[in-house]
Amino acid sequence: MNRRAAVALPLAVGAFALLTACGSAATGTPAVAVAAPPTASAPSADTTPSIAGAVTDTASALGEQGRGEFGDVYGSLSVDAHHVVLYATDPVRARNMVEAAHRAHPDTAGVDVEIRACQYTARDQSRASAQVFAAQQRKPFSFPVFASGSSPDGIGIVVTTSEEGAKSPAFAREVQQAAGSVPVRVNAGSRASAADPTALAPVAAG
Repeated sequence: MNRRAAVALPLAVGAFALLTACGSAATGTPAVAVAAPPTASAPSADTTPSIAGAVTDTASALGEQGRGEFGDVYGSLSVDAHHVVLYATDPVRARNMVEAAHRAHPDTAGVDVEIRACQYTARDQSRASAQVFAAQQRKPFSFPVFASGSSPDGIGIVVTTSEEGAKSPAFAREVQQAAGSVPVRVNAGSRASAADPTALAPVAAG
């Protein structure tokens, strides 16, 4: 495996500010969050710290495990310049996952991996995104869905729509109903951003 290939993360690599909260464990239809369009611009290439090759190698090795034996607990990954954050639904199994990645790729053993608990696996979130796209194909929502993908911290999915759609509680209810029990957050975006390879997209179920 070329471990320095792009790592399949729920968001673009380079997102350094992370939420630590988990999704609610309550059953039933979750509350819908309608997010306002972001006002801050993304950090420029000059201000974003470079990520060490060993860190991306470690993230790639963990992703390999998450798409395989540990898909039942793997939520997501995020990296910064010096370490990897692994979100998982079972912290004990997550530790086993880290050990398995180190055994498979001993050169990653020196990289710090922080484990954080989350509510939903990547498979759960991918399935919810697929359900949103399928529902849109059967009957278009009141506003378009440009993209749908996992949140960076395993608390649900993020659906990208138009500025008008992001302000519509009715649209948020529509996509939440399609997604099922996995919570949906709605963001404003554009078709151009959805076409970008770094835009949100469903995570492979593996």
